Amino acid sequence: MARPVWVGSLSFGLVTLPVRLHGAVSSRQARFHLIHDADGARIQNKRVCSADGEEVPLEHVVRGYTLEDGRQVTVTSGELDALDPVSSRVIALEEFVDPAEVDPLLLDTSYHLVPARGVEQAYALMTEALRVSGRVGVGRVVLYQKGHLCLVRPHARGLVLSTLHAVDEVVSQEQLSELETTGVGVAPGELEVALRLIESRSTTFDPRRHPDEHRQRVMAFLERRARAQARSRRVPRAAPEVGAPAGAKVRGPEVTPVEGALRLRPRLAAREVREDSGGLGSKPFRVEPGVGGAPDDPREASTPGSTTPEGSGGLGAPDPKKPRG
Repeated sequence: MARPVWVGSLSFGLVTLPVRLHGAVSSRQARFHLIHDADGARIQNKRVCSADGEEVPLEHVVRGYTLEDGRQVTVTSGELDALDPVSSRVIALEEFVDPAEVDPLLLDTSYHLVPARGVEQAYALMTEALRVSGRVGVGRVVLYQKGHLCLVRPHARGLVLSTLHAVDEVVSQEQLSELETTGVGVAPGELEVALRLIESRSTTFDPRRHPDEHRQRVMAFLERRARAQARSRRVPRAAPEVGAPAGAKVRGPEVTPVEGALRLRPRLAAREVREDSGGLGSKPFRVEPGVGGAPDDPREASTPGSTTPEGSGGLGAPDPKKPRG
């Protein structure tokens, strides 16, 4: 069972309901990191002073803020901690409003609000009361040392708490000159055509019909690349050279852990993804051999006018063992 991100109680009036918060959304995007192409080691980020280029020890790193007039102010972690809101284990609902009055742009992060053991009946009562009334609760909660305005609303079998952005964090459309539509009229005939198009494609929303196709393509590509690199590491060991001293070590062809991963030409990479992305909502893209000089094997392809250094490990690199024609 997942650990809650917050434990406390939900309070309104004389009612106090012990609850826990669990994250309602978890990102599934592929997160890449930087590695050294020669040995596959992770790249480290260092703290370097922009004035002298020297690395700065952590004990000499302080927080700073630049004011609008250019003045720079330094602060300590202790000083910032003193400004944090007083930690509270209570979500105090201050009012109940019509959800249609809440601008969706204000919604930030959502959490499942689940009951503690033994208070399921009171939790069910509040969930049903909010659902029947058509209202949502507005209150405040302290999460990660920061106070948030929040919204508590019924969702499916229980309650969901959504933190809200501060109103001054939302960019007003009045600041966008492109949206100045004063005096622009709409022809009745054009409006009728647009309404018919909308009606013809109207349906019930189901997010399962819209999977993250880009993430699926990325993960499938990474899986294929991992299998290809695993096969490249299992190259048979070379036979000992003629005249080599007894006991000399026999080395097979050196294989870089990330061979080809960082030097793959963008055009060939895109082609590989397109050819193997069938069933993901896109038509497979194939280049027939002999058309436009396309070879049967993508590894034999080369971009006209481009060269690849020998031994670089990239696709299309010449074999140093073969004499050049």
